[in-house]
Amino acid sequence: MRGIWRSAWIALGRKRLRTWLTISSIAIGTAMVVLVIGIGGVGTQAVNSELESMGIDGVSVSATKGLSVSALTSIRCLAEVRQAMPLSLQFASARAGEGTYSVVGCGIDGGADQVISLQLLHGRMLTTQDVAAEMAVCVVDESLAREAFGRTNVVGQSIALYYEDGSLDVLVVGVTATGSSLLQNVTALIPYMVYLPYTTQQAATGVDTFDQIAVRLRNGNASMQVEEAIHTVLERSGEDYGTLTTENLATQRERLDTMASILSLVLTAIGGVSLLVSGFGIFTVMLSSVNERTREIGIKKAIGATRGRIMAEFLAGALLMSAGGALLGMFLGCAVVAGGCALMGMPSVFDWPRLAAVFAVTLLLGTAFGAYPAYQAAGLRPVEALRYDG
Repeated sequence: MRGIWRSAWIALGRKRLRTWLTISSIAIGTAMVVLVIGIGGVGTQAVNSELESMGIDGVSVSATKGLSVSALTSIRCLAEVRQAMPLSLQFASARAGEGTYSVVGCGIDGGADQVISLQLLHGRMLTTQDVAAEMAVCVVDESLAREAFGRTNVVGQSIALYYEDGSLDVLVVGVTATGSSLLQNVTALIPYMVYLPYTTQQAATGVDTFDQIAVRLRNGNASMQVEEAIHTVLERSGEDYGTLTTENLATQRERLDTMASILSLVLTAIGGVSLLVSGFGIFTVMLSSVNERTREIGIKKAIGATRGRIMAEFLAGALLMSAGGALLGMFLGCAVVAGGCALMGMPSVFDWPRLAAVFAVTLLLGTAFGAYPAYQAAGLRPVEALRYDG
């Protein structure tokens, strides 16, 4: 067996430029596929992280007549619920610094960053003590802070909020990154967010119900069961909530994941075309090698080489080129993905089973495209091969 691989290696070395060009074409095809897989994996992880940071991994509950504190308590008592947070959204005008700005006043509970994943830049988040004491404090997003005060760290500044049915002066205790919450992304027409205790906002506006309750689950796969449990517990409470609506955000996330996977597969198939083209390169090289080595094949058969031995040598040559190109292409593809992620400050993601599958497919392509030339070489008659003068 060692002699077969050695003979294949020596044969490839006779035409080094041609061999390296063929290996390079295989490497380019493999690298293209690896790039598509790598970019798809990084993109999927980035989308999932962004969705999770915006709170899309649970259930959103709303009702036409609003939701009460008792509804919040009932939902929190469900075993499948990890966290539940009330959301009370009110449009308001904010007088901050030298200007007046349109904002969305978002009444939330303490620890809201654990549910809607706010990215805190300065100061602190709201606490349960703030909510219980109806403290006149708030957290603003950095875009409002920069627009109103010319800087992001505005902890300690005061903002006056003017609602339709009341007004309120609040102290800024924290600043969050703009766009770090799903709430800000779905209220894009009002770019500025002001987060304050829901009890404080209810006292200022006179509205004692919630617009929504955001729920995070202990097990994301049980979202359908949680929806049914929420409907059941609220309907049995005896309170009139009007029409209850639950939106399964985890399901929406699964759909997005599925779409991303399909897109990645399509792009992988497109990248595989270049790998297929490189297979024809192997086919051409091996056919040329058969013609160039005809007399050598005749000599080997004359001294006792079998058809199997000749075929094995040519298949070994095809496999060596395929393996060399696949390894080089995988290295280049992974290096480009890792370098790009490093430049963008993102973690690298490699789907090693799929990369192993790419390597295996490349070897199979090399074997398939080298099979016919190997068969042709093995079928040469010794006498005719020895007479061949090229």
